[in-house]
Amino acid sequence: MNTQLTGPRISRPRLDFVMPSSHEGFEEVSAYYHVNEAMAYLERLGYRGRRRLFQEPIRVNARGTRDDNSWYSPGERTLTFGTGDVDDAEDGETVLHEFGHALQDAICPDFGQSAEAAAMGEGFGDYFAASFFASAKPEEYRDSVMAWDGARGDGTPPVVRRLDSDLTYESFDHGTNADEHDNGQIWSATLWEIWQALGRRVSDRIVIDSHFQLDGFTTFARGARAILDADRHLHGGRYAATLRRIFRRGGIGPVE
Repeated sequence: MNTQLTGPRISRPRLDFVMPSSHEGFEEVSAYYHVNEAMAYLERLGYRGRRRLFQEPIRVNARGTRDDNSWYSPGERTLTFGTGDVDDAEDGETVLHEFGHALQDAICPDFGQSAEAAAMGEGFGDYFAASFFASAKPEEYRDSVMAWDGARGDGTPPVVRRLDSDLTYESFDHGTNADEHDNGQIWSATLWEIWQALGRRVSDRIVIDSHFQLDGFTTFARGARAILDADRHLHGGRYAATLRRIFRRGGIGPVE
């Protein structure tokens, strides 16, 4: 079992957990399922046995706050989801966005201590969720994340964030009140362009593997170099030219 639920628990004697989203236990089922599936996918990518990334189940509180907010706590290694507005755990992409933070922390403890690293954390969370669900979504939603959580918002279609922005590193806000989610769209757009060029499995493995070379105070430029190094390690540098072109477009580097 890869996921451990905290808070209220739902049980079914015949293990039949099919239910509408209005059911009081739906958030627990959704959070458990999506975290479990994400961990199983990581194992299929090769992170198993001695390379297993999670040595213990992740604890999840699917209804942990009444606020419209969710988070991963590295100190407690716990995922907490809010019930304000749309219940966050109802949205599989919201669950996997937060799981993305847990994944980074499992490889690189305390990831996200600097402004750029925090933005990379948010960008990676969006990327991982979008990559996981891309094949199951209608085309108009493929370049965005958290459509269920953002269903009451603006935009066409209404979503929480997109991954196809034309933002570059020049747009990075270094101000004291900068929002890491806004800055993170620069990194998610870069990773998403890699995904579109290389495909899901190759890009996921390269991007995830790159974290083994990073620390909690990393930068976009170091993240780009780590991705190139991961490609060199996994594929002999087969995709280096494509990766460098993408980093140049985003103003990230210089990458040698």
